Amino acid sequence: MSQVIMLLLFPIGLYFYFAYELKSMPAYQKTFDAFEQKIREDSTLSNDEKQKLYTQMLEKNGYTIVKRSTSGVKGQKRIFYMSLLAMGLGLYFVGAVVYLIYFFFFQKPHVVEFKV
Repeated sequence: MSQVIMLLLFPIGLYFYFAYELKSMPAYQKTFDAFEQKIREDSTLSNDEKQKLYTQMLEKNGYTIVKRSTSGVKGQKRIFYMSLLAMGLGLYFVGAVVYLIYFFFFQKPHVVEFKV
C-alpha cells in the first residue's frame, strides 16, 4: 500500500508544480509590485518612512534584509516547494534527498528590491 502512495506522489507533485506553483509565482511578485506602486504614489511619506514600510513588508513575509541604503531596500528568501518534495518522495526518498540538498545549497533565493 505504501508503495502505491509513493508512486502516486510523483504525478501529484508534478501536477501541482506546473498547475499551481509556477502559475502563482507572477501573482506572488505582483503583490510586491502593487505594494511598491502604492507606496511610491503616496506623496505624504518621506523617503525614510517609505524605506521603513518596505522593510516591514519584507520582514512580515519572511524575507531577510540583505541591503538597506538611502536608495532602497533589498530582501531575499528561499521558497520551499512542497510539490517538488512530493515528486522527490515519489522517487523513493532519493529524490527528496536530492531536492533538500538543492534547496539548502544550490537554490537561488527569491529577491525583492524596492527603490526609494
